[in-house]
Amino acid sequence: MIMLKWTQKWIQFDWWLLWLVWLWLAFASTAATKEQRSYYLIGVSGGLQDGFPAHTKLDYHSGQFDESKALFLGKGLVRGYKAFLDVMQEGWREYAPEPEQPVVNSNVFASGCHEHANEYWLYFVDSRQAMLILNNEPRFLSITPDTGMIHLHQNGTDANVEQFLLLQAQLQFKSNTNQVAVPLVTAVWFNPLSHVPSPILRTLDDGTQVTNFPDSLALWAQVNDADRTAVFDEQHQCLNQVCESLPSQTALQAQQRYWDGIRNAVRHAELNRPLTTVDYGPPFKCQNFTRFGVDNHTARVTLPKTAIELHFELNKIGLKADFDAGEIYSLNESS
Repeated sequence: MIMLKWTQKWIQFDWWLLWLVWLWLAFASTAATKEQRSYYLIGVSGGLQDGFPAHTKLDYHSGQFDESKALFLGKGLVRGYKAFLDVMQEGWREYAPEPEQPVVNSNVFASGCHEHANEYWLYFVDSRQAMLILNNEPRFLSITPDTGMIHLHQNGTDANVEQFLLLQAQLQFKSNTNQVAVPLVTAVWFNPLSHVPSPILRTLDDGTQVTNFPDSLALWAQVNDADRTAVFDEQHQCLNQVCESLPSQTALQAQQRYWDGIRNAVRHAELNRPLTTVDYGPPFKCQNFTRFGVDNHTARVTLPKTAIELHFELNKIGLKADFDAGEIYSLNESS
């Protein structure tokens, strides 16, 4: 009888020991994985950007001990791409009737016209998440590896993007220091009943008309984009200091004001859909053409980089990645 009780206790202890070993292995494998992770650089324009509901789909999640956030590098200007806002019709998967909150996504088409340009947000995305980005995402989209190119020395391309892509051209022994190709989210089908041209934000000296998703959307809906990010901005400012309970009522009201404005603009557009063929869609009539696809002198950043490689390359241009926080910042800020 005594031996039976001791045997039962030993079995219970053995299960606890196995559980502790599993927990330790989970932590150990996670720590190793962080160094072994790899990342693709992908350009997005639409609901995957910061501050929109679908942004979390750029992050990789696989249980409590294995999460990997996307890292924002900066904006990049892409010529030959024309942006539209997709106001979806009733009967489509993503259509939201009242009282649900309607959303509008960006569909950016490869027009080939030099006078069309769109600003993309460039993120490093965990390679395990890269193929899942568009799963259950807005319709009519794909990712193309080297159709459009980032124009490095243009207003609309951030310094971090310019320096990182110039480094890639150097590492690949490419002489073209004006453009570099990266994978871009690109629309594949034009729907004349739902696609509304994104409002132009500015016109460059050569006549190029520039758009981007958040600012063009705000201009179309006549809302303030700062209202959309009010809660995020407030929380971000309080990361390294003690703040009162967040989010504040002011930030929540601003956020609600933004989405109410989006609702009003969408419902108005639904009541005023075009009844005839539109003249602003494909095939696009270009004044001048821009080149798509790389030549032997142009770099393309289409292969994944390990966390160690990425850390080293960012350091070379004065940047550092915080893979846990999902942020890239200047080495001067961290010192």
